Amino acid sequence: MSRAALAEAIDVNPQTVGALERGDHYPSLDLALRICDVFGLPVEAVFSRREFAPLSTELYRRTTPSESGGEHR
Repeated sequence: MSRAALAEAIDVNPQTVGALERGDHYPSLDLALRICDVFGLPVEAVFSRREFAPLSTELYRRTTPSESGGEHR
């Protein structure tokens, strides 16, 4: 989704979306919830006080065969 499309969906200026992406601006609770609604995700999946680990790292951990027989975790 482009910045412009997200901005339109949440009724803000595209520059606001850019500032959120860069961490230059923090959203109000209302804006955070509107963003989460667009993506169908809970707030904790989109926003955090700590930097998120790369998604590939999380996926790799979940799909690595275990040492006891090759089943996935």
